[in-house]
Amino acid sequence: MKPIYEIRSGALAGFSLLVPQLGGDSSALLVRVGLPPDCTRRPDILIPIATLTALLNLCAEELECSDFGLRLANMQGVRMLGALGKLLLHDGNLAGALAATHRYMVLHNQADHWRVQVSGDELSALRIDHFDEPLAAGQYRELAMGAGYRLIQDLAGADIRPRRVTFRQGPLSTPQRYRDFFNCEVLFDQERDCLVFDADILDRPLRSPGARLNHYFEEFTQQLLSEYEGDIAQQVRTLILQTLGAQQHGLAQIAELIDMPSRTLQRRLREAGTSFKQLLQDARMETARWHLRASSIDINLLSASLGYTDISAFSKAFRAVHGSSPLQWRKLQREQA
Repeated sequence: MKPIYEIRSGALAGFSLLVPQLGGDSSALLVRVGLPPDCTRRPDILIPIATLTALLNLCAEELECSDFGLRLANMQGVRMLGALGKLLLHDGNLAGALAATHRYMVLHNQADHWRVQVSGDELSALRIDHFDEPLAAGQYRELAMGAGYRLIQDLAGADIRPRRVTFRQGPLSTPQRYRDFFNCEVLFDQERDCLVFDADILDRPLRSPGARLNHYFEEFTQQLLSEYEGDIAQQVRTLILQTLGAQQHGLAQIAELIDMPSRTLQRRLREAGTSFKQLLQDARMETARWHLRASSIDINLLSASLGYTDISAFSKAFRAVHGSSPLQWRKLQREQA
């Protein structure tokens, strides 16, 4: 049985705004591919990558919009990070923010991953698929590449331009459309999907979020918390899951997102019969099971992304809960599939 690669519904940020602009009904299109009509307001829903690609392809066809993936990417950028975005833009430089974003994406997306590396005076952001090639994922790849570029601009400056952009696939729109979006020449049918920048952008300080972006993060967080109104433990657990990979999930950060003093939050959790430490452990184990069951993620990378100091600490914690090591548990799950 082949693994089902999934991605959290936060990947659809901006969908419910874009589709009506193009004359479509976003809820109806979501339902046609088997997704809840309100899933764009529930960023923790897991979507099979095959379903997401089918949705993007349906939108491109039904709305007669060959560049739908790029248009959706244009509405994402740092917004695709959800609650994490509010914490990430506080201080630091682009290098630190990209490292945090990479860890976040490792845990929230089984469909692909990015490899960011510096060689000489070039910074390369290489996108790598996890799913099988037969999947018709052209729109998804353009969404991923476009959102990656917009993320870097949102974090460190709208004036940032790539040196070059390469796609493994052929173009879905006109050459001019890609030049207008990426602000450089875009090459197709290349060896890899890659954004290449000047390496010195890594030293750039992060931009201060404007009023509109702050409003978005506040609204996003409140929507997230409203799903579990009156249940402080579930609210904390949800925010931990939202910020876990980027290691912005400490008590102080979660208290900030809830807009509550840390001591008050600790007291509220005790009254609910739990603790921040227990909720963090639960979130880590849930995320670990999700990846071990369906993805081929390296155990060392998973351990680091979950915030453990080393793989032995992760293995010890996992064994205490599940009675076996992560590798043994993954093997058993695949034997039973």
